[in-house]
Amino acid sequence: MSQDTHFKIIEGFIPVLLSAPHVHAHRRPSLTLSYKQGEPLTDYIVEQICLMTGAWGIIQTDQTDFDPNYHKLEENPYKEAVLELVEKGKVKKFVDIHGLNPQYEYDLGIYYPSKFFKSICLADDVCRGVDKRTLRGINSCVFRFDNDNRESLGEFVASKLRVPSVQVEIAKYIREKEELRKPFIENLAAVLRV
Repeated sequence: MSQDTHFKIIEGFIPVLLSAPHVHAHRRPSLTLSYKQGEPLTDYIVEQICLMTGAWGIIQTDQTDFDPNYHKLEENPYKEAVLELVEKGKVKKFVDIHGLNPQYEYDLGIYYPSKFFKSICLADDVCRGVDKRTLRGINSCVFRFDNDNRESLGEFVASKLRVPSVQVEIAKYIREKEELRKPFIENLAAVLRV
């Protein structure tokens, strides 16, 4: 397994892999080479779900000069580790956890790669599964990834590795308030248990 100081691996025993690639600042592939700020508490969410379910996990642990979500495999040690973890863990579901941009007026964005039907089903399962108990009535929106010639982790895992995948973007107020974060973690963990 390739090891890098910019991420940590959580060993699992069920065929599910969770990812938090944007915990810290990272450079987006653009002409400006500007840094995008991190998405706090996405690492905590992944760690807790892995602990509750036995899922595999990978988490960004430091600022990077590349975007773990978008840079191509050849220049992305995070994506390379995802590839290795999918193979090692015989992964059947991939969930990429992100923070939702505050400009959006919904609570949860769930993205799926449109060319892989099992990813659409996983997106639907996540949407229905999170909408329970304390989070009943959560405003979730399900989208397909844009055809913008970028290759997010979710698109990479679905198209190249043939594993159903979704990218889940969580509103900041849900991530920051324990009384909402905890039920979110519990509800998503229930969806991912095998």
